[in-house]
Amino acid sequence: MKTKILNLLLTVFLLQGHAQMNWKKYALAGSTAFASGMIDGTIESISFHYQNGFKSRFPKANDQFWDPSISWRNKYKNGDPSCGPNFPGSTTAFAFTSDAYHLLRTSKRALDTYTLVYFINEDRRIKCKKTKRRAALKDFAILTAIRCVGFQITYGYLFKPLKS
Repeated sequence: MKTKILNLLLTVFLLQGHAQMNWKKYALAGSTAFASGMIDGTIESISFHYQNGFKSRFPKANDQFWDPSISWRNKYKNGDPSCGPNFPGSTTAFAFTSDAYHLLRTSKRALDTYTLVYFINEDRRIKCKKTKRRAALKDFAILTAIRCVGFQITYGYLFKPLKS
């Protein structure tokens, strides 16, 4: 785990080469990318390692909200899809209010979209097309590495399945 994180951080530094790194530029977008990675790691953990990963770390977690194998029913009246939506929008626009899986996915998408919009607006300030392409590739690599560190901390360490 530690080796993976160190490798990712080393990659970030190597991508930068000998140029000076403007860390302030990545503070906000890097934070949202990191949080997105952590949320993604949590989504994967509750989806594929609920009992021996997530639940083992949070034994008092409400299964009806956190366990995707049962929480998806929260969108429906009496937990039964044949009874229809639990309330208007519970199966569409407001599904994120029904369970952790949908809430986390909605939050992750919002953070990813914010990061994208932030860097599109930053990119507009650069005049030269060649410089834009290089800057975009560098930004993509750095933010992806930061996001991967967030994912690894959550999925590979915090919610790593316990061996039986």
